[in-house]
Amino acid sequence: MSDVPRGPRRQRWLVAATEYAGLTSYTGGIGRHYAALLPALVRSGVEIDLVVCSDDELPVGADIDGVRLIDAVRHGSRSPRVLRMLLGARTVRRVFRRGSYDRIFLPEWSALGSALPRSAPLVTNLATSIRLSNLVSGLRLGDLPVAGRIAVIVQDALETRQIRRSAALVAISTAMLARTKDLLGALPPAAVVRNCIDVDAVRVAASTAGLPAQWPTGAEPVVLFLGRLERRKGVVEAFQAFALLVRQKPDARLVLAGSSGDRRFEPDLTALLSILPESVRDRVVWLGHVAGAELYRAVGAATVVMCPSRWEGFGKVALEAKAIGTPLVVTTGSGYDDFCTDGVDCLMVPPGDHGALARALRRVLDAPSDALTRAATARASVDRYAPEPVAAALVAAVDGLLGPVG
Repeated sequence: MSDVPRGPRRQRWLVAATEYAGLTSYTGGIGRHYAALLPALVRSGVEIDLVVCSDDELPVGADIDGVRLIDAVRHGSRSPRVLRMLLGARTVRRVFRRGSYDRIFLPEWSALGSALPRSAPLVTNLATSIRLSNLVSGLRLGDLPVAGRIAVIVQDALETRQIRRSAALVAISTAMLARTKDLLGALPPAAVVRNCIDVDAVRVAASTAGLPAQWPTGAEPVVLFLGRLERRKGVVEAFQAFALLVRQKPDARLVLAGSSGDRRFEPDLTALLSILPESVRDRVVWLGHVAGAELYRAVGAATVVMCPSRWEGFGKVALEAKAIGTPLVVTTGSGYDDFCTDGVDCLMVPPGDHGALARALRRVLDAPSDALTRAATARASVDRYAPEPVAAALVAAVDGLLGPVG
């Protein structure tokens, strides 16, 4: 028998989500984050089994950069929201019971881990819960129709159950962990691990992909808003700021890249355009949801990117803008604080202050050399957010919370 000591065995993780870049038709920040993070975990020696719950027909059994898609729940577009959550949670529980996993890594959104037993090595990735999302948006339960209220109540209860029953929590930012503590009180053991982006792929796409078909032509400065057309993303303040900006910069263009919000509660484009003088409304272009490489090309082509969220768990699109090297304006007091420094790599303004936002945008347009200097500093600072260092930080944090795998 060999006396050579054996190293730690290979960890096996189960990961589930409702979106994943390259697989699902809709991909927000968490979907792009996981699509970059999970292959990096595989390259570091972790085995990853993936479950995805979405409206899309997915290739179960496929290997995606070493990540095994072992199960999927396909919801019909008319499936009740509560049923979607319950089916997803039941699927994750079934997969857990038939496998042997060292870690179960799930975001809290949709409560995919709410049916797992207390003995499960569940690590909940605190990204954004339904309670926090509605709180930031200013939506109260009474604002929703009765059917919507029931779904929100159930989702909130299940997400809270998952968080409280977790063996450990990994928050995407310092602000996210603090806000969750404020909302829920005592929590399981927790750590903060930053999100990641595929820095190299983002930069290549920004320089080689085609622009979205509706992208403005000409040499006018383009102010690019990144985010869904929702109050919590600061879209109202974006239009209010642009209304002030065009008084001094009448040639400026406003471009919006993001899906519409729920039109029962969020302003539609017509309502947003009414904030502007009629004479400048034709200077606004709404691209809708822009997927993949075209989005990064748009960021690279913009004069300035603004992410004026009222509160943000992390702010992945702002990090992508930094990686590309486009001047950036974000808000203070939330996840941006973890990776942005006012006046050094971007400009930061108080959330909800459209006057300050307009002044920051004008500062970028009035002093382009200074703005590009800040953008260059930002571009040089993002390597630690590449997938490999973040994957290593995540494994170390989880091992520190749950103990190393023997």
